[in-house]
Amino acid sequence: MKIGDIAPDFELESNTGEKIKLSAYFGKKKIILFFYVKNNTPGCNSEVNGIKSHYPKISAKYEVIGINQDSVESHANFCQKYDLPFKILADTNKRVAALYQARGVLGTYTKRITYLIGLDGKIESIIEGMGASNHIKFVQNIAYS
Repeated sequence: MKIGDIAPDFELESNTGEKIKLSAYFGKKKIILFFYVKNNTPGCNSEVNGIKSHYPKISAKYEVIGINQDSVESHANFCQKYDLPFKILADTNKRVAALYQARGVLGTYTKRITYLIGLDGKIESIIEGMGASNHIKFVQNIAYS
């Protein structure tokens, strides 16, 4: 996947039990789609809370969606614990992670990667790397641009 590619469409269940279809946001809001390793781990806790801290500044123009392989129940508890204002989707079979090149070594986990998807459904930016700080900084730059 590279900048300029059309973001693959998908539908997954969110922490609220709602089915979320990516293309439903095309033409309405840009999308910050972030894949992260696991709920309730230090780096992932830092990432979601870092994104949450910038959410009030970006929520009018950007839909924020997190994804990993944890269950809907795990996501519901995680979102409640950290009072997350955005949706976290359950990709339990890692099918969507595979579409977005977010499967970790040997496919055993979801790796950390963030995509900015434009109103036209095309990939505008890709942030990779295991450390949460680059992903948080990317969202911070959007919030203050």
